[in-house]
Amino acid sequence: MSSLVAGIPGWFVTSIIIFVSILGLTIILERGYTLMRRYKLLETDEQNQLLGFLQNRKYEDALSFCRLRNHPAFRVTENIILAKGSEVDLRNIADEAILRQVTLLEKFLPTLGTISTVAPLLGLLGTVTGMIKSFRAFEQTASRSSNLMTGIDEALITTALGLIVAIPAMITYNYYIRRVNALTDETNLITEMVLDEIGKK
Repeated sequence: MSSLVAGIPGWFVTSIIIFVSILGLTIILERGYTLMRRYKLLETDEQNQLLGFLQNRKYEDALSFCRLRNHPAFRVTENIILAKGSEVDLRNIADEAILRQVTLLEKFLPTLGTISTVAPLLGLLGTVTGMIKSFRAFEQTASRSSNLMTGIDEALITTALGLIVAIPAMITYNYYIRRVNALTDETNLITEMVLDEIGKK
């Protein structure tokens, strides 16, 4: 078994970590733009303006207002208004719309969470292969010193790379999850207000 593990070249593990780091960075940038720039948290004025349209039964104005904004709450409100007057339960429409929006918000985040977990494990794999090579070099009499240092270098480099990838991935993953939760809470709150207003006679 040790021969099999020791046979894994250091460059192979390093290449995987580099690939994972590129994937992680891509997700961090894409989700950062989407969650921080595209989906901004609700402003009180926006909330009041939407509710004002609904209270005055200006549903077309409310639709136009929602379509100009990206917040998930407005997408859900749009679905509710469009379904108003039909025989479909508006609560079910709202729940389905919220689920779709949350799915969009969470896009790629499970992958980012996996990267934050897998990257240090890949680094650990490189550590193990490097140390096995070092111990084998130590047992040999010829070229012992150079082989020993090569194995130690491999172990340290892959460990460092794994941590360099994992730490920012874990930090941004947790931050983005909190952002998604905040957007979801706002969406749920606005949805309840919208359903309440539309349900009034």
